[in-house]
Parts: sequence; C-alpha cells; structure tokens
Amino acid sequence: MRDHLSEAIESVKSHPRRVVASALGVFWGTAAIIVMLAWGSGFREYMRDELQRYGKACVFLMPGVTSSGFRGYREGVHIRLSRRDVGATERLQHDYIEAIIPEHLSDDRVLAEAAGHVRRLDLTATDERFATFRNFTVAYGRVFERADLERRRAVAILGYEAADALFGTAGEAVGRSIRVEGHPFEVVGVAARKGRQYFNTHRPDNRLLIVPITTAEAELGFDERALSRINIYPRDGVDPRDALQRALLTLGPRVGFHPDDLDAVRWFDISQASKISELFYVGFMIFIGLAGTVTLLIGAVGIANYQLAMLAERTVEIAVARALGARARTIVLQTVIESLCVSGGAVLLGMLVGVGGCAALATLPPPGMFPAPIISPVAVAVTTGATLGVAIIAALVPAMRVRRIDVAVALRAGV
Repeated sequence: MRDHLSEAIESVKSHPRRVVASALGVFWGTAAIIVMLAWGSGFREYMRDELQRYGKACVFLMPGVTSSGFRGYREGVHIRLSRRDVGATERLQHDYIEAIIPEHLSDDRVLAEAAGHVRRLDLTATDERFATFRNFTVAYGRVFERADLERRRAVAILGYEAADALFGTAGEAVGRSIRVEGHPFEVVGVAARKGRQYFNTHRPDNRLLIVPITTAEAELGFDERALSRINIYPRDGVDPRDALQRALLTLGPRVGFHPDDLDAVRWFDISQASKISELFYVGFMIFIGLAGTVTLLIGAVGIANYQLAMLAERTVEIAVARALGARARTIVLQTVIESLCVSGGAVLLGMLVGVGGCAALATLPPPGMFPAPIISPVAVAVTTGATLGVAIIAALVPAMRVRRIDVAVALRAGV
C-alpha cells in the first residue's frame, strides 16, 4: 500500500496542471454546497428568531367591504369594528381565543417633538396586554397599566431607536415629556432594542410610539367604533384558523356581515409565515443538494477523464507489467488509489474553503437582511454523501478501463 501511495503521488506531481484542471469542478462544487447549505440553515434559524422576537402567533384581522351573494346582508358596506364588539367576541369565544387585542394604527407617521428634536414615528394605540403578547419588553421604565387606560392618561412607550432619536440617549427618555401632533404625553417606558426585524419591516418596533387606546381616542381623534386592526390570539392547542372562524361567527352578526364573506374582512395568520419559511428551507436544501450533486458529478467526469488520459499514455507500461506477471487487481488498485488521491484532495480542500468561508462570514456583522451561515449536520451529511459518490465514480471508470486492456495488442502497439 505504501508503494501504491508513493506511485500515485508521483503520478500526480508529474502532471500538476492537468490535475488542477480536472479537480477544479469537485473543489468548487464541494465548497459551494457547504456554503449554500449553511446559508439555508442560517436563514431558517433567522426566520425562527424573527417570528419569536415579534411575539406570540396570532391572526391579524382588518375591516374590509362586504360583497354580494349573502342573503340578508347588504353589498358594499364598509365594516367598522368597535372595541365593544371585540370585547364581546373575546368573552363569548374564550374557549378558543385567549385574547383579542384592538389597535388603532396611524395612517401616516405622526409628528413627535421632544428635547428640541422632531421625528415622525409610527403610532400604535392599544391596551395594556400589547407588551406581553407582542414580546415588547421594556429596557427602561414600565409598560401600560389598566389604570392608564381607565383614566385615559397621556402616557407613551417609545421604541428604542425612537427614544434615542428624540432624547439622544434612550435611557434618559423615561419621565420626560413629548408632544404628539401637538398633544403632551409623558414617556413611561422605553422598549428594549430588537433585531433587524425582517418580518416587521412595515412598522419596525424600534421606531414605534405606543399610547393607550383610550387616550388616543380622547386626544388624537381616533374613533372607538373604527379600529384599524384586531389581533386574535388562539389558546394553546387551538388552530389559528379555528380561532379566526369562531371570532367571525360572533363578529359577523354584531357588525353586519356574513361570517363566510371573505371580502368583509382581511386577515393574515402569522403562523403561516413560519410554515412558509420551513417549506422554503426544505425546498432550498433539496435544490442545492441536487444541484451540488450534479456539479460534483461533472467534476467526477473531469477526474475520470484525467485518469483515462493517463492510462492512454501508460498503456504499454501496464501491458508490460501484466506480461511480467502483475495481477490485474493490483493495477486496478493502483488506478483507484490515484483517482482517490485527486478527488479526495479536491474534496478536502473544498471542505476547508467552504467551512472557513462560513466561519469568516459568521464573524462579520450580517449586511441588511442576509443571515449568517450556520454549519448544520444536514449540510455535512449531504456533502459527505455526495463526495463519497463522486470519489467512487471517479475511481471506478478508469479501473474498468484497466481491466479491459488487451496485453498482446498493447505490447505490439508499443513495439
């Protein structure tokens, strides 16, 4: 075996350019598979973190316009949801729904002034349960209390970046006064900084201005009977679609639309985002696995062609060795070892480059919405399996050629 390895290495050294050209496909394919599969794993974990950071899974429900086809209900009616209707629905469907949180959302960013700074912020008016269900923890101060809503206190919670922009330092905002569209509010809390919020780019939590819903109706002109959105939180074990349907069964007759009227309300199930990301991950991993395997197979063809070219040059040498008594399996083993040296070296170098690239990218701050790659057992298993297949194919093709060499014909050709 030592002689076989020595001869294989000597053969590789004698044709370095040919070896590099033939092994480049396997090297590049191995590195690319590792990097892409690692990025897919990173994207999966990133989306999971984003959804958990956003809060508990819920169903957004926004009012729409009724459509025709439902006897007893008028067409073209603009639906208006009130806090009273929402409260009744939550009480009547408590077996299916843990909470329904009402929200007023500013159509445009509101003007906020404080400490000589002016900023436009996204305003959300809601109740005291918002912070808990939306994973909106405070870094400084406190969250709303029920008494704030009952007494319609002019208090506010600022997102971390909003507080930082208005007061220079987020920690100094608590207890200070801000003016929202000219109305004074006291800052009672500053939320902890959240991540990049890929899922919540429309209204980033870091730039939110949150006020009690009753205060917004009293001071900022919002209508209690015209909520912008309600968030339906199903109880544990209840399918979000079932919770939505139960809510519509109560809301429909109270508000004036048929529960099956898909135009009367618009809704979005956050849990679907998680399922979509999982499906994307599975599809991405399958695609990259297949594409990478094809790339490696093409690389295997290159290595096999290199070996076949070497055999064509050494046909007479092999024939002489056979004529002097060398066994066919000995020469086949020599050919297999040489192929494995070329393919194995290319694979090893590709894995080092791929893993090293992923490790380097993981240490850098991710740009924008590009998640850091994560080396996963799935990526390693897929790459290892594909690599073994490539090495075997690249070794067997020339080995089969060796067994078919006609000794007499080769010797006559050499003479």
